[in-house]
Amino acid sequence: MSVFTLSEILLEVSVDTDRSSHSGVHSIGNELALVPLEPPRSSVSIAGGPTLSNGHSTGSGFNLYQGSSVSSSLTTMDDNYDIYRGERGGLAGLQNLGNTCFMNSVLQCLVHTPPLVEFFLQDYNDEINRDNPLGMSGELALAFGDLLRKLWSSGRTAIAPRAFKGKLARFAPQFSGYNQHDSQELLAFLLDGLHEDLNRVKQKPYIEMKDSDNRPDEEVAYECWKNHMARNDSLIVDECQGQYKSTLVCPECGKISITFDPFMYLSLPLPSTVTRAMTVTVFYCDGSGLPMPYTVNVLKHGCCRDLCQALGTACCLKSDEMLLLAEVYENKIYRYLENPLESLTSIKDEEHIVAYRLKNGARKTKLEILHRCPDNVKGGDRKIFGTPLVTYLVEDPQYGANIEAYVHRMLAPLGKAHSSTRSHEGKENGFISGFDGDALTM
Repeated sequence: MSVFTLSEILLEVSVDTDRSSHSGVHSIGNELALVPLEPPRSSVSIAGGPTLSNGHSTGSGFNLYQGSSVSSSLTTMDDNYDIYRGERGGLAGLQNLGNTCFMNSVLQCLVHTPPLVEFFLQDYNDEINRDNPLGMSGELALAFGDLLRKLWSSGRTAIAPRAFKGKLARFAPQFSGYNQHDSQELLAFLLDGLHEDLNRVKQKPYIEMKDSDNRPDEEVAYECWKNHMARNDSLIVDECQGQYKSTLVCPECGKISITFDPFMYLSLPLPSTVTRAMTVTVFYCDGSGLPMPYTVNVLKHGCCRDLCQALGTACCLKSDEMLLLAEVYENKIYRYLENPLESLTSIKDEEHIVAYRLKNGARKTKLEILHRCPDNVKGGDRKIFGTPLVTYLVEDPQYGANIEAYVHRMLAPLGKAHSSTRSHEGKENGFISGFDGDALTM
């Protein structure tokens, strides 16, 4: 047995062994009931002009959502926009006219809102309010409707919305030119303009608002919305407006005043982040391990102490250890961040921050070690590379051998790592071939 359905129609098949089929699909002893899981969408009926029907059309039709024609004949709208069987509508894009992506993003959202699509694909001329002093003589609505019809015609060729952009610049000079603007501001203007151009109320009555007087919220809300609809009645109101409740309490007498105000859009501020991610490379100054980068989250307006605490947790800092922060610039120590209360706002994201893992206790002499290697370009000169190493000498060095011992101990992990990666090239003299350490500060 075969069951044939139109493509993209979702059906649920149920089996009833006690009754005969009434759905037009028969089987022996069983019934296959085809139940649509979603109500049928409105379709465009072409009969001398575009009209909408929620039922079956006597002429050829095109479903805005499924994109398949209910007949195989070619259908043509009266404005010469062709819709072919098997093609989806609304697939055309918008060309950027300079930096007008802010406008295109708003337009694409609106022209793919189902109620607006159904409205502007039909004959909406009778809905235009050309006498509304708050509107634009219907020109904005007509320009928007013309653009929507082009986007919902067959084909996928990108459309340049120059005509709409011209109307927009005429009634809203702030959006003239081809610079970037705020999308939400454009959306607010466009919805307000479409509402006034499509307002069904020709003469707005004067309405005096009553006080709530402890009446139920449902009653007050219905009354406020009724009064609003008496002056504002359009497709935009039907689909894009609502009302919110405001409660005011007098601090003197304690009287509570409740009002319901209409809104077209709600502007929600994005919460600003209070933390920042910082990546810091931690160096072991006792030669016990390789440098390791850590990324931690700290408060934007925190201090260096907060950064040290976060790094200490990340690198499992021992109780007898501390971290010394430093900024490295051009392979040298630019400054030390030794003040724990220094604000992190003084550290830019592009700055190279490192931390040196040191032992707590008395510290007499600071030892900086720079890495150098031969500069093939400048002959016998040596150039600085990498990140300096820093440690403290517990006692004043008596001999150069003491300093050399500190240097070798700090470079030992680096030499082991380098030897493991270069083992196939043969043995090298020294800890790391190609560079040596120089003590800068004593």
